[in-house]
Amino acid sequence: MFWIVLLLPPLLMMGTCAGVGRFAFSEDEEVAGGALLFGASALSILWTIWLMGVPILGILRLLTRGKLLVIEQPSAATKPPQPTA
Repeated sequence: MFWIVLLLPPLLMMGTCAGVGRFAFSEDEEVAGGALLFGASALSILWTIWLMGVPILGILRLLTRGKLLVIEQPSAATKPPQPTA
Protein backbone atom coordinates (compact mmCIF):
# COMPACT_ATOMS: atom_id res chain seq x y z
CA MET A 1 0.00 0.00 0.00
CA PHE A 2 2.84 2.39 0.87
CA TRP A 3 4.55 1.87 -2.49
CA ILE A 4 1.28 2.34 -4.39
CA VAL A 5 0.60 5.67 -2.65
CA LEU A 6 4.21 6.66 -3.20
CA LEU A 7 4.45 5.87 -6.93
CA LEU A 8 0.94 6.01 -8.42
CA PRO A 9 0.00 9.72 -7.94
CA PRO A 10 3.10 11.08 -9.75
CA LEU A 11 2.37 8.76 -12.69
CA LEU A 12 -1.26 9.90 -12.75
CA MET A 13 -0.11 13.54 -12.57
CA MET A 14 2.07 13.08 -15.63
CA GLY A 15 -0.78 11.34 -17.42
CA THR A 16 -3.15 14.18 -16.56
CA CYS A 17 -0.72 16.76 -17.91
CA ALA A 18 -0.23 14.75 -21.09
CA GLY A 19 -3.95 14.16 -21.61
CA VAL A 20 -5.20 17.66 -20.86
CA GLY A 21 -2.66 19.35 -23.13
CA ARG A 22 -4.46 18.71 -26.41
CA PHE A 23 -7.79 19.99 -25.02
CA ALA A 24 -6.28 23.02 -23.26
CA PHE A 25 -5.04 24.42 -26.58
CA SER A 26 -8.36 23.89 -28.34
CA GLU A 27 -9.86 26.55 -30.60
CA ASP A 28 -13.06 26.46 -28.56
CA GLU A 29 -12.67 28.60 -25.44
CA GLU A 30 -15.17 26.56 -23.44
CA VAL A 31 -13.35 23.32 -24.14
CA ALA A 32 -10.02 24.91 -23.22
CA GLY A 33 -11.45 26.38 -20.01
CA GLY A 34 -13.05 23.08 -19.02
CA ALA A 35 -9.83 21.21 -19.68
CA LEU A 36 -7.85 23.65 -17.56
CA LEU A 37 -10.36 23.41 -14.70
CA PHE A 38 -10.37 19.62 -14.89
CA GLY A 39 -6.57 19.51 -14.98
CA ALA A 40 -6.25 21.87 -12.02
CA SER A 41 -8.76 19.95 -9.91
CA ALA A 42 -7.29 16.54 -10.80
CA LEU A 43 -3.76 17.68 -10.02
CA SER A 44 -4.80 19.27 -6.72
CA ILE A 45 -6.55 16.06 -5.62
CA LEU A 46 -3.55 13.93 -6.61
CA TRP A 47 -1.10 16.26 -4.85
CA THR A 48 -3.26 16.16 -1.71
CA ILE A 49 -3.44 12.35 -1.71
CA TRP A 50 0.29 12.09 -2.36
CA LEU A 51 1.51 14.66 0.16
CA MET A 52 -0.82 13.52 2.95
CA GLY A 53 -0.69 9.79 2.27
CA VAL A 54 3.06 9.25 2.13
CA PRO A 55 3.90 10.61 5.63
CA ILE A 56 0.88 8.92 7.23
CA LEU A 57 1.61 5.54 5.68
CA GLY A 58 5.33 5.92 6.36
CA ILE A 59 4.68 6.52 10.06
CA LEU A 60 2.24 3.60 10.19
CA ARG A 61 4.79 1.38 8.48
CA LEU A 62 7.44 2.28 11.05
CA LEU A 63 5.07 1.81 13.98
CA THR A 64 3.77 -1.59 12.88
CA ARG A 65 6.99 -3.31 11.94
CA GLY A 66 7.89 -6.42 13.89
CA LYS A 67 10.46 -6.88 16.60
CA LEU A 68 14.00 -6.64 15.28
CA LEU A 69 15.80 -9.96 15.36
CA VAL A 70 19.58 -9.82 15.67
CA ILE A 71 21.46 -12.96 14.68
CA GLU A 72 24.99 -12.81 15.97
CA GLN A 73 27.80 -14.39 14.03
CA PRO A 74 29.94 -16.73 16.14
CA SER A 75 33.37 -15.36 16.91
CA ALA A 76 36.47 -16.81 15.26
CA ALA A 77 37.77 -18.13 18.62
CA THR A 78 34.79 -20.43 19.03
CA LYS A 79 35.04 -23.67 17.07
CA PRO A 80 31.89 -24.95 15.40
CA PRO A 81 30.51 -28.21 16.82
CA GLN A 82 31.90 -31.34 15.18
CA PRO A 83 29.35 -33.59 13.51
CA THR A 84 28.88 -36.93 15.22
CA ALA A 85 29.12 -40.09 13.19
